[in-house]
Amino acid sequence: MKKTILTAGLALALLAGALVARVSAQDDALDPLKVAGDTHKLAFENKFVRVLDVRLPPGKIEPRHRHPHGMSVYFTDWDARVTVDGGQAETHHRTAGSFAWSEPIIHTVQNAGKTEGHILRIELKF
Repeated sequence: MKKTILTAGLALALLAGALVARVSAQDDALDPLKVAGDTHKLAFENKFVRVLDVRLPPGKIEPRHRHPHGMSVYFTDWDARVTVDGGQAETHHRTAGSFAWSEPIIHTVQNAGKTEGHILRIELKF
């Protein structure tokens, strides 16, 4: 009996946590789909991941936004000037066909090069 109650309680807590996380993501004022909808498009979403198709023209600066932990896949060579909250701007060359993992981040991004940045951002929901 105690094991059943404990299991049910744990399941309920996990479900509640998942629902809170989902509502939080939808209500996030720093969600890139809200603040940078001209560069971020939803490509796919399910209960495990959200995939964003990002296209950043040369010179474009994206407003401050947030990403959970996940992976970026770069489809073009381009130069990203990234400013993480509390940090200095850093320019990174992105190479077509490369991948990068990142922990949760709040940042602004500028395309500091002469070619479009095309990225597939795979955001994990857990």
